[in-house]
Amino acid sequence: MPPLSAPETLRADHDVTQFDCGKPALTNWLRQRAQANQRHGFTAVVVVHDAQRVVGYYGLAPVSVDPSHLPRPVRTGQPPNPIPCLLLGQLATDLAYAGQGIGSMLLRHALTRAVAGAALVGGRALMIHTLDDKAAAFWRRRGFISVRDEPLLLFRSIGDIAATVAAMDPFP
Repeated sequence: MPPLSAPETLRADHDVTQFDCGKPALTNWLRQRAQANQRHGFTAVVVVHDAQRVVGYYGLAPVSVDPSHLPRPVRTGQPPNPIPCLLLGQLATDLAYAGQGIGSMLLRHALTRAVAGAALVGGRALMIHTLDDKAAAFWRRRGFISVRDEPLLLFRSIGDIAATVAAMDPFP
């Protein structure tokens, strides 16, 4: 059996029909919306596949956020209104491939891309809308901060992410 692919941009020849991460919203987004969102320039979708069968993915998109929605540690100084940010809209691994490090690899890739993207076009923070409390706890353990009145909406400054990425071992 060939090894899993490195993270790469979603293409039409990737098979998304078998993907199931156990979260219908994430599974259905990949199956029904990812190609169109990418084609129309709304989201950059990155996948890992096993012989073209997608086994993990994430989506990264630009977003503007009203400063009042950002946690104070992210909203330092005199920010513009709106504040440019990046949105990590999805990150999921197929249940059949869980435990193989795919999610960790995609997370590292997404953080690295977010830092690079912000360096090119600007961006104060990475924003994540989680589906539930369990997912929010996952992101909080990785340094993301919840918004006061919206515990499932989290942010982390690009500067903090850049420091984390710099401290990571290089990709194998």
